[in-house]
Amino acid sequence: MAKDVDRRIFLKGLTLSALALGDVVAFGDLLWASTLANGQKVALAKTAIFVDKTLCSGCRVCEMVCSNLNCEGRNTSSLARLSVEKEYIKGDYGPKVCYQCSDPPCLKVCPVGALQVEERSGAFTRIIDDSLCIGCQQCIEACQQYFRPPRPKFDVQKQQSIECHLCFGDPQCVKFCPMGVLRVEYSEQGLLVGYPVIKED
Repeated sequence: MAKDVDRRIFLKGLTLSALALGDVVAFGDLLWASTLANGQKVALAKTAIFVDKTLCSGCRVCEMVCSNLNCEGRNTSSLARLSVEKEYIKGDYGPKVCYQCSDPPCLKVCPVGALQVEERSGAFTRIIDDSLCIGCQQCIEACQQYFRPPRPKFDVQKQQSIECHLCFGDPQCVKFCPMGVLRVEYSEQGLLVGYPVIKED
């Protein structure tokens, strides 16, 4: 069963250091990076979406907005970059968002470099370059080892993986959530969140 992640875990992540990642280094002007096993440095995301699942009504407006805006109007939950999951025993709902991991498993396994860190918006989001993605789904499999459901999804029509890019710094799911479940957090220094700070069983 997935472990609940609350805002305190995220905020605590802002101040974690080498104890969490094993190797965290200063990188550029107030920008932090994690060092992957292969020596590659990955800049920490400066923006992430936080969830207060106690407010979620299960309306799925976030999924509709996401799929409509990012998939040429193809309105289906399977193409939304976030998922609203229901705990059937308790009857609770909760959005599952991409954590913009500090040590992103998806980025590490991509064989063609389609998983990248987007810098232009200043959010340093983990994104998939459609022009490079070959649809191997290794990113989905890697994410699924730590998060259920996996945050990247597969677009069957395009035969490519898709992943939350935070609408390049201006996530529309947050704007349109009628219950205020979603909110954006920003840190100029970078957010030390996601894997390995947070894991879901």
